[in-house]
Amino acid sequence: MVENIVLQRLKEREKELKTLYRLNELLIDRNLPVEKLFPELIGILPTGWQFSTICEVRILFEGSTWISEDFRETQWMQKSDIVIDNNISGEITIAYLQLIREFNGSQFLPEEQKLLNTIANKIGNYIFQQRLQNSYQVLKTGKDTVDGSGNSQLLSETISDQHWKWRFRMAERLSQLMDFGWLGVKAVYLIGSAKNATAGPASDIDLLIHHEANDQQMNCLKSWIDGWSLCLAEENFQRTGHQTDGLIDLHLLTDSDIEAKSSFAVMIGSVTDPARLLRKR
Repeated sequence: MVENIVLQRLKEREKELKTLYRLNELLIDRNLPVEKLFPELIGILPTGWQFSTICEVRILFEGSTWISEDFRETQWMQKSDIVIDNNISGEITIAYLQLIREFNGSQFLPEEQKLLNTIANKIGNYIFQQRLQNSYQVLKTGKDTVDGSGNSQLLSETISDQHWKWRFRMAERLSQLMDFGWLGVKAVYLIGSAKNATAGPASDIDLLIHHEANDQQMNCLKSWIDGWSLCLAEENFQRTGHQTDGLIDLHLLTDSDIEAKSSFAVMIGSVTDPARLLRKR
């Protein structure tokens, strides 16, 4: 009897692992739109649940709905939110169409809720990274402009010029894409080698951000900057071969810092080596 229980549990874990493996294979394609992603996901999910033949799926996402053929709401359902950038954007629902047997008051195994949470988390991260990459493409649009002769203008620049000019352009575009109201930002400044035209292939982009962010806005701001920092580091690696953990060095300033001229705040309005204003609210 004990051996049968152990064997059954092992079989269920095997099903869960196979489901995650199929999901990972699906997510290898980094450009899969949700219109294709979610129908594929609906076909994968039931195979990971104990009673897969009576298992149906519904996915709600940003006002749209995807359902398996026989889905209907029943008393045997479990859900998990799809969270993107700390916001709930949708949910995945698993429903059993009938009662087979219950375990401690539920027809679902505890591991199945964990599996669903893991899948929803993977989907949220996938879409977030996809959108971040799409935004990054907007950010770097025009980075290598072409002149009338068909040659990249970068070809006429010295190697050292390429490094600081590219960083300067990226800082300008990033500041324009930043949602000041949502993130609690008042102004963005550039300092350091990118501002002084001395940046090398491994140089950071040093940003001063004057903010009035609350705790939630601060978390969002840091996450937003971290995302761009990683993307720019990867782009810099492709351009130069220099690999870094991130390319943005962030310095945060409050009204009090600026009034007291403390730390990096002294560079704002300074006569010598002043911070360069990129954008102000």
